Order: sequence, then structure tokens, then C-alpha cells
Amino acid sequence: MKKKILLCVFGLLSFAMGKAQCTANGTGFGNNPSIPSYNVSGMVSVVLNDNNTITVNLGSNFSTASGPDVRVFLVDRGTLTNAQLRMTNNFLSRPRVEMGLVNGNGAASFTQTIPNGVTISNFNTIYFYCQQFNAFWDFGSFMPFTSSNCATLSNESIFASNFKVYPNPSKGTISIDFDEFTEIKSFQIYSALGQKVVEINEPIQSKTSFDLTNLESGIYFLHLIDVNNKTYTKKISLN
Repeated sequence: MKKKILLCVFGLLSFAMGKAQCTANGTGFGNNPSIPSYNVSGMVSVVLNDNNTITVNLGSNFSTASGPDVRVFLVDRGTLTNAQLRMTNNFLSRPRVEMGLVNGNGAASFTQTIPNGVTISNFNTIYFYCQQFNAFWDFGSFMPFTSSNCATLSNESIFASNFKVYPNPSKGTISIDFDEFTEIKSFQIYSALGQKVVEINEPIQSKTSFDLTNLESGIYFLHLIDVNNKTYTKKISLN
């Protein structure tokens, strides 16, 4: 069984860069007609992670005017029109998650825990705002995450303490140990950007080892899915 699983891992690694199920690209920026230099250009994406966090990624081509305290937020805009959303008092009245401070142009990444009481599937706007001067910068839209377009929301996810992954960090080979009452039917690994890099759709035995040396160094999220479709999640680090 171990040898068969390892062969499956190697065979599936060729699909490592498939489309991320929980990544949405920001579109429709350029909503500041009063000060066009504030408008955002370049790649902006939102990633819903499996550990109750959400990430905003700015691409290497990201650009906007510099400011003293420009911050990026995710917003549930409700029924606000674009004109209404440009008014900072309206923006501040809506549910929002502050992601981080934008320190100039180019690539950057911001990750925050989703606050209690926030329904992330209602969020659809990436909002740039100068907090120091209460000044509107720009905003764009992204496709909301729902159970129909995001595997993270499609089944129950449990951050389990009853299984172990070791060594962690690892140089490429990991072992998985879980209790005898858990029946695992499939195994997945996602990158920090939400890309599925390994998938094995067959029962997994406890104390099974996996060779992941073909994956790049970095942070990954390992999912074990049991026969009741519950997902047990662990963060792993490959050196």
C-alpha cells in the first residue's frame, strides 16, 4: 500500500499548478475619477485559506500613488453603489476586514484571520483607503466565495489534534499518524495560495509516509478527508 500511494503522489505532481479553487482575482479598479493617480493597476487577488484566514496578494505589477497610510480592506458592500462606496463614511459603516498597510508598488501579501461573526461569502470588494487622512483611494470587485465555487466552504473542516504529521518542518518526506477510529478516504495538499498540488482518492492508512521532495520549499496545508466528508487540516512546512 505504501509503495502504491507514493507512486500516486509522483503521478499527481504533474498537476501541481492547477487552478486554485479558492482564489478570486480583483477586477474593475479605477474608481477614483477625482484623483486618477490613486487608481490601482496590476494584479490583485484574494485567497480563502483552509485555516480560517484570508489573503490578499498584490502582484509584481501592482501600482498606485504613494500615501502616508494606505491600507487594503476586504468589504461587504451590501447594496452600496460605486458612487456611495467612494464616500468613506459609507465604507466605514460596512462589515470589513483590514488586511494591511500598502508600502509602495510591487508584490506584497497580507493574511488575516477571519473575525468571529463575519460571513466571508458576503464579501466582494477590495478597498484601498488612506486611514490617516480618511481619504478614498480606489476599489475593485472579486467573485464572492461560496460553497458552489470553493471547496473550503463545501464541507466541514476540522483543525484536528488527533492526528500527527512528522517531521514538521520536513525536508520532503512526511509521515501521518491518526487514531484507529478515523477512516480516511482521500488525501490532499494545497499550497499557501490555495492551489491543490497533490490529491490521492483512495483510503489512507495511519503511519503512511509520503515523498514530497518534488514540491518547492514553503508552507502547505494537508487535508485528510474521512468517510463522513469531514476535512482534517494541518499546516506543514517543507524546507
